[in-house]
Amino acid sequence: MKEENIFITWHYTTHGIAYLKHILSAFYKYGIHDIYNQSGICQEEMNLLFNEDIDNGGFVFDKVYYLTAPQVTFDKLSRRRFDYISNILEDEFIKSDKSFKVWQKLINKRRILNHTWKMKEEDSFVRNHYKDVYRHWKKTLWRDMPHYDVEDQIWWFGNYSNAKQFYPAGERFIAESFGIKNLRDASSISKKIQPFISKIKAKHPNANFIINSSLGSNETQVVWQVLSETGHLPQKTTLIQTYDNKEVAKGRFKPLIIKKIPNKILTEITKHFPLYDTKTKSENRQVTEQKMESYLNSGFTILLLGERGVGKTRLAENKEGKEIIPFNCASFTNNQIAESILFGHKKGAFTDAKDDHIGALKQAENNILFLDEIHHLDKLTQAKLMRALQTDEYNQYKITPLGGKEETIKELTIILASNNSIKELKQKLLPDFYDRITQLVIELPPLRNAKEDIPAEFEKIWTQMKFQEQFPFDKYISKDKNFLNWIRSQELYGNYRDLQKIAIYYKSFLSFNKELKNLLSERNAFDFARKEFERYSWNNNDTQDEFSKSKTAEEMIDDFKSRLAEWAISSFGGAPKAATHFNQLGGKTRKETLYNWRHTENKKPR
Repeated sequence: MKEENIFITWHYTTHGIAYLKHILSAFYKYGIHDIYNQSGICQEEMNLLFNEDIDNGGFVFDKVYYLTAPQVTFDKLSRRRFDYISNILEDEFIKSDKSFKVWQKLINKRRILNHTWKMKEEDSFVRNHYKDVYRHWKKTLWRDMPHYDVEDQIWWFGNYSNAKQFYPAGERFIAESFGIKNLRDASSISKKIQPFISKIKAKHPNANFIINSSLGSNETQVVWQVLSETGHLPQKTTLIQTYDNKEVAKGRFKPLIIKKIPNKILTEITKHFPLYDTKTKSENRQVTEQKMESYLNSGFTILLLGERGVGKTRLAENKEGKEIIPFNCASFTNNQIAESILFGHKKGAFTDAKDDHIGALKQAENNILFLDEIHHLDKLTQAKLMRALQTDEYNQYKITPLGGKEETIKELTIILASNNSIKELKQKLLPDFYDRITQLVIELPPLRNAKEDIPAEFEKIWTQMKFQEQFPFDKYISKDKNFLNWIRSQELYGNYRDLQKIAIYYKSFLSFNKELKNLLSERNAFDFARKEFERYSWNNNDTQDEFSKSKTAEEMIDDFKSRLAEWAISSFGGAPKAATHFNQLGGKTRKETLYNWRHTENKKPR
């Protein structure tokens, strides 16, 4: 089944739909990969590109979604189409073109009719009064596109533009209108966009999405970033930025630049901040950061080890001037997919290889490739990756895409990560692969090994989660000594994720109204946060939360039996199968025993 490619963009009132046509023309000429390497794309050239033969092999999106709002909404953003009505007469091309007299007449008519003329009416006027230049005039319409309303522009795209043969309206080109009254209201935009995103995710479940986040308004750009940061956009989404190169002084139509931008801009910005505060009291956390700074320029592969939530990705990202290209090895469902993602493939290399694909290693050239959860790699992929990690005498990497020839990667920093222990990795990884990736190892200390820093880290999280404005840390948290002593004493097996959950619980209580607070047994934010965390936290030691100085030994044994029975019945699909399994191992467990154990909690006196 062919993999779809979907393009999404907002209408941009100051540029018009002809700008979209030029962007699509650029993808047609340069393809979906090389387009981002262009220093400037000539719009005049792009306007003519779709006049070429449709069979010349250019790249065409399967669907283009063009997002709009009522024209009155766009007019609130910009009065450009009214205030710059005569711009077309200053166009150097038009001034020397035979259509100039037509445009003069049209501009005068617009002024007389107070901008109420529609494109179809102008078209009819020119056809009846300027037959000799009518067909030529139609070809110049794109130069005045921003001065027409949204409906006119969409009509032009589907009827007059040379893109109509590539993007027929209603088939490949779909205009989506949202009843948004104010494009300066990010909340309203989000409420309209989220159902649309859900719809297209369901309609195109395996597609590659390219979303132009530049167009629309500043607020539509913010909404795209927020949806991306929070994981609401389709999984295979690339955000791009399109803009004119205004350093070029001449001409109305500046060279067009198309660039990828980070899918998670907040993460991208914060990666330039140190993982650990320079004032950290923990020596082992200082050592971690300094090791990373030292190892980065060594030319060897770096392995990061640490528990979940301890900050491995953030440590890898915290590098000035280097872009990180992240991949999670848990998403490699089979060897072929893993090899294709890592090394790339050529068109026709396998059944679904409809186009060339640049692999992760090549994508990360001159930057950082970050492979997380490497313990999920199968043995065959480990062997192939191990060979790729060997550099030549020039410290360059050699890779071979599926179905292709050997390629050279001149400069690359590779960082691998896992939350498995060294002992676990030795069991899961090939010995040679293990040896190759453990040349330089950094073990990130869990927060419980840096308890002196936990209150300061909690304050950072409180601020990062935007709780500071409503509930200042100094006013609410700093004075709660019992709470600070408690979080300092916690094991925090989820590390920073646990601190985030505790912050949410604490802040939630502060936000509760009086009625809800009166209904709760907890009378303060500390007690509420502690109870919620102890109830719902994930503990690496499954029995840890069952041991308590306030319980008898018999009560703790009953607690353990109840959880064991629940796990066994769930894992084996019922008590009979669980009992059979245990008995095959030499035990004497009956299904009735498991049922009794599971219901022990309900039999306890209250």
